Amino acid sequence: MGRADAMSAEQDIEPLRVLVAEDRPFQRQLIAETLRTVREVTLHYAASADQCLAMVSEVRPDLVITDWDLEGGLGLELVRNIRRGGGGDEFRATPIVMVTTRNTFGAFQAARNAGVDEFVLRPFSTAILTRRAKVVCETKRDFVESAQYVGPCRRRRSVEDYDGPRRRGSDGDALDDSADLQIRKGLARMYVERIGGLLRALKPDDPEGMRELCLACGQLSTLANDMSDRLLTSAANSLFNYVKGCAETGKLDTVVVKAHLDALLQLAQLPNHQIELRQTVTQQLDVLVAKKLRQAGAAA
Repeated sequence: MGRADAMSAEQDIEPLRVLVAEDRPFQRQLIAETLRTVREVTLHYAASADQCLAMVSEVRPDLVITDWDLEGGLGLELVRNIRRGGGGDEFRATPIVMVTTRNTFGAFQAARNAGVDEFVLRPFSTAILTRRAKVVCETKRDFVESAQYVGPCRRRRSVEDYDGPRRRGSDGDALDDSADLQIRKGLARMYVERIGGLLRALKPDDPEGMRELCLACGQLSTLANDMSDRLLTSAANSLFNYVKGCAETGKLDTVVVKAHLDALLQLAQLPNHQIELRQTVTQQLDVLVAKKLRQAGAAA
């Protein structure tokens, strides 16, 4: 393609229509100057969540950029309203980029579960914001509608050997656990109850009781591995390794064991399609165990 043809092709590209929900003029200007380094854009601004929602059908944006702290924190609610059709049903799948200073995993999960396509941390570089904008506009993900979630597909990539729970109709899996899986989860709950009983009966300097406890934890770990349930396996293996290590040192923190048992019971009760809740359970367990181990190390 010659230079003249390239220039003609660039002129044929429609300007990118961007609706920016931001109540601070300086931040609006920063976003505008950043986007203009990529391609021609037509920018529209909204100073509030309500104003942005009202402008969606008028502007018909190719992209919405909103700040989390819009009007003191209404950015997430704006995203949810757009996904629910508050700006018009035909704009529910409009790509949305969330800009925020909240640099935590919980904030990322909250934005993702609200229906955000991409997440950009302040202070951001020109390269980061433009890359996110380009991704959402050129590589749109499937739009998912379910009782629990409405928004862009949250699977960032397809993993061929993924063995975790799947929830889409196209995956061919029913939302309810299969009868065989329910039976196995029932067995897992029985092991949890048995381990709880052994823990309550455990006495100081009780090597036989520790062996029984360790054996039951090992059996639960084996069952979880056989179920190919990644989250349940992770929690069961963590418990088994902890108790096994305590059998050697003679120091057992019952709080850590009970936290594992609570998490395992929840994982064995929650259906596999509720992946976000099940992941939250294991994350909370990991945080508690790490904290307890740090405390034990500091006390040693």
